[in-house]
Amino acid sequence: MIGPRAHRVAVPLALAALLAGCARPVTSTGSEPPALVSEPRPSRSAIPAVTAVPCPPEGVRFEVGQGDAAMGLRVLSIALVNCGSGTYRLNGYPAVRSLDEDRARLKVRVLHGVKEIVGSALPWDGPPKPVVLKPGQRAGTAVAWRNTYDDIRKPPVTVRFLGISPLAGRPSQVVAPDGGLDLGSTGRIGVSAWSLLPDTDAPASPAHPPVPGASASEPVNSTVPLP
Repeated sequence: MIGPRAHRVAVPLALAALLAGCARPVTSTGSEPPALVSEPRPSRSAIPAVTAVPCPPEGVRFEVGQGDAAMGLRVLSIALVNCGSGTYRLNGYPAVRSLDEDRARLKVRVLHGVKEIVGSALPWDGPPKPVVLKPGQRAGTAVAWRNTYDDIRKPPVTVRFLGISPLAGRPSQVVAPDGGLDLGSTGRIGVSAWSLLPDTDAPASPAHPPVPGASASEPVNSTVPLP
C-alpha cells in the first residue's frame, strides 16, 4: 500500500517521465546545413591573371590607322612605334602577308610602292631611306589597293588580317584592319617604304594596346598620318 507521501512523490516523477518521452531529441545528423553558410572564395592562384603586354619583345608595335577611299581606291596607314628603350633602325619596305579569317595565307601579290595601284606618283611614296627611331618615335607606311571586281570566275577576296614584319626576316605581328581589305578580283596590294612620322606626345609604352582604326571602305581621315 502506497502512502500519501509516496503518492505525492510518484506523480511528479511520472509526469516528468511522460514529458521526456514525448519530447523529440535534438541530434545532429550532419545532413542539414549550418544556419550561416559562407561561400568559399577562390584562391588567388585559381583566378586567371590578365597581364597587359605594353611592348613586344622586338621593341616595336604596330598601330593601324583609318583608311581613305576614293573611286574604288583604298589606302590604309600603318605606324610602327618604337616602344622599347633603345634605338630602332629601318631601311626599306615592310614585309606584308595577307591572311583570311582563319589566318591562313592568301595568294595576294605585294608590290613595293603604290604608284602602280594609285596610277600616279605620290610625294610620300619615294624610294627607301634610312630611318632611325628613338624610343617613342614612329615610322609610317601605307597599304594601297583597289576593290575592283571584274572576274566572276572567282569569288571576291577579302583580307581579314595582315601579318607585318618591320623588314623581311624580322619578327612579324598580326593586325586586324576594321572591315578588312576588300581586294575584289585584283589580287594585289602596294606598300610604301618606311618614313619617319612627326613626333607625338604618346608614351613609348602605353598601358593599353592600340585599337585598330576605322573601316577602310569609307572616306575618312586617317588618325595615323600617311608617310
